[in-house]
Amino acid sequence: MAARLLTAVAVAAAVWGQPSGMAADGPATAVGDAGLVEVASARWRAVFQPSRGGSLLALAVRRGDEWLDVVPDGRRPENGMRPASWLMLPYSNRIRDGRFSFGGREHQLESAKNHAIHGDVRNRPWRVVMQAPDRLVLAFDSANVADFNWPWPIRAEVRIAAEGDDLVQSLSVENRGESPMPTGFGWHPYYRRWLTREGEPVEVGFAATGVHPDANHDGLPDGPPVPVPAELDFSVPRRLDDRLIDSCFAGFAGRATIEWPESGVRLRYECSPNVSHLVCYAPVDRPVFAVEPAANANDGVNRLAAGERDHGVLVLEPGARLEATFRTTAEVR
Repeated sequence: MAARLLTAVAVAAAVWGQPSGMAADGPATAVGDAGLVEVASARWRAVFQPSRGGSLLALAVRRGDEWLDVVPDGRRPENGMRPASWLMLPYSNRIRDGRFSFGGREHQLESAKNHAIHGDVRNRPWRVVMQAPDRLVLAFDSANVADFNWPWPIRAEVRIAAEGDDLVQSLSVENRGESPMPTGFGWHPYYRRWLTREGEPVEVGFAATGVHPDANHDGLPDGPPVPVPAELDFSVPRRLDDRLIDSCFAGFAGRATIEWPESGVRLRYECSPNVSHLVCYAPVDRPVFAVEPAANANDGVNRLAAGERDHGVLVLEPGARLEATFRTTAEVR
């Protein structure tokens, strides 16, 4: 078993601004704010960009009279990233060399050099179907995209709702082709390592039955899941330390927690049963980390072709549709 786990180097915090700039009270330096949509409740304030995959640019949680950014605000140039979270569809993570076999046919995707990463909707424009102060519905139809990088046409919808302490993100995807289609999906949220002071601890917890081995450290599994080693066991919430983690967990139970104890903020995941994988990524050179709920394993279509179990790929017949939900609850003290 060779999960990615290395000794850290110093975090380049200066690039990301000082801790005092992490509260969301001050005005952001806008980077093309035209067309952005805010979804809010008494607890949540989220900003989405429909023209770029419906991606999340900013997400803040209210604590008392202040708003705290829990993801890096993509509208602030000093944060160096835009967006902070995006949808991966019709597959999550990577497909080795962009090549896979399904239904007796070989398929070659573009972006093979980068292993055809993160699907093909995160940079595409989505249509606003419905917009209200506390909710948003977006739609995507690959028939409107001449260079869609997937062998099957799809139609997808994303629904976002701020409901009190809950932020609910739901998706549906339909196979608009004439043959069965392998399908996967995932959400890719980045979070801040600290909320109110540099070096503040953050704790992550989730249960999984296994982890996919990655001997080459390229984010691509080398075989079926193996037992979770002690250094990657988050079944009891534990602090993220200064080591690189880049691992895909199988048998994800659909629930996870992220907590900044000093700031008194805890996020709790609850996902639909078809979200059976989780990718945890904690780099050593940036004060961010990702906890990514997903259906399929990294390179899931090739895991399926190899006859392995725990690949997470869902096969949709022509005209069939799948639905999934990712609920995040904020608990603040």
